[in-house]
Amino acid sequence: MAAALAHSPAQVMSWSGGVAGKAAGVLVRYSINQLIEYRTRSIFIRMIATSDADRGTREALIRAGLELFGKNGFDASSIREIAQAAGVNSAGIAYHFGGKDGLRRACAEAIVATMRERVLGQEKLAPLPSALHPDEALEAVLMAVSRVIAFATRAPESEAIARFVVREMMEPSSAFDLLYEGMVGPIHGRLCALWGMATGGDREAQGTKLAVFAMIGQVLYFRLARPAVIRRMEWQAIGEVESEAIASTIRATITASVLAARGERS
Repeated sequence: MAAALAHSPAQVMSWSGGVAGKAAGVLVRYSINQLIEYRTRSIFIRMIATSDADRGTREALIRAGLELFGKNGFDASSIREIAQAAGVNSAGIAYHFGGKDGLRRACAEAIVATMRERVLGQEKLAPLPSALHPDEALEAVLMAVSRVIAFATRAPESEAIARFVVREMMEPSSAFDLLYEGMVGPIHGRLCALWGMATGGDREAQGTKLAVFAMIGQVLYFRLARPAVIRRMEWQAIGEVESEAIASTIRATITASVLAARGERS
C-alpha cells in the first residue's frame, strides 16, 4: 500500500506543475472574461451617455431653430447664430440634420408631434366611431378646442411655434408640406368629421370645412394678437383665469354655431 502511494519527487513536481498550470489557465481566462465584461460595460455606458448628449444637442438645436426661423426667417438665420443660441458647435447642425434645411424640417416635425398631442390628447388619431350622438360629437370638438386654447395662451413654447407656422403659411417651403400632411390636414379632417356628426351635415361639404377653419381662426387670434387682447382687456397677462375666460367664450360661440346648423337642417 505504502509503495503504491509513494511518488518520486519528479512525479510530485510534475503533478503540482500540472495543477498550477491549470489554475493559471483558469485565472487567465477569468481575468480575460472580466476584462471583456468591463470593457463591454464601459462601452455601453459611453454609448448611453453619447446617446443622451446627442439627444440633448438635437433638442437644443430644434428649439433654437424654431425661435430664430420664426423670428428672423430662414434665410436670415445663419448656422452660426442657431448653434450659438443652442449652445452647441456649428457642426452639430450638419451632423444631426444634414444642414439648415434639414433642421427646418425637423422643427416642423417637432411641431406636428406637439400639436397632435395637444389637440387630440389621448385620442391621438385613432379611428372615430362610424356614428356618434350629436351631443357627444360636439363635446369632443369642445374638448379639443379647450386643449388648444390652454396651449396657445399659456404654454411658453406656443409663441415660437406660432411664429414658425405663420412664416410657413406665408412663405411655404418643404417644411410646410410636413406641417400640412402631419398636422393641418389630419386635425382639420378629424374636426370636420366631428362637426359633421354634431350638426348632421356632410363632413366634406364646403360649409363644414369653412366652419372648422373659422373655429380654428378664433383660437389662433388669441395667440397671434396676444398683446392687443391683453391691452384691450386691461389684463396684466393671460394666466389660468384669463385663459379659461377665452375658452368659455369660444366654446359658447361654437356651441351656438352647431345648434344653429342643426336648426337649419331640422
